[in-house]
Amino acid sequence: MRFGLLGAVLMAMGSLASAQDPARGAVCVASRAATPFRGQVIPPSGEVSSNGLKFKIDKRSAVPWPQRESLKIDGLDIGERHLLAVLDSRGKSVESLWFRFAGYKSADLCMSYDGYQGIGLQEASRHTPWCKCK
Repeated sequence: MRFGLLGAVLMAMGSLASAQDPARGAVCVASRAATPFRGQVIPPSGEVSSNGLKFKIDKRSAVPWPQRESLKIDGLDIGERHLLAVLDSRGKSVESLWFRFAGYKSADLCMSYDGYQGIGLQEASRHTPWCKCK
């Protein structure tokens, strides 16, 4: 009887702790080398240009687009709506979208950007090899 009561108390404490700490999601931003702009040729020297593009999630600071390696943005509350914006070199919005993790089957998303097709946001999986976040 004691062990049953102790187990119930421990389970209740665990559920309270998880209710206070909301689940977190992540967005992996594909590098420019992995998803070059249409018609962009990467020279043998490996220099990749994003033309000064930056991205921003919610009210976080704008981050320069990753050039050679994908960049993981984590700690996003999966219960909230998030604003994802692509900014030009002057910091002006080029394109933006609102998203919720509830609209996806995974809390790990992959983001890419192409000036023609716009922002691509999808679940990170084997079908998104250009997102190489760990």
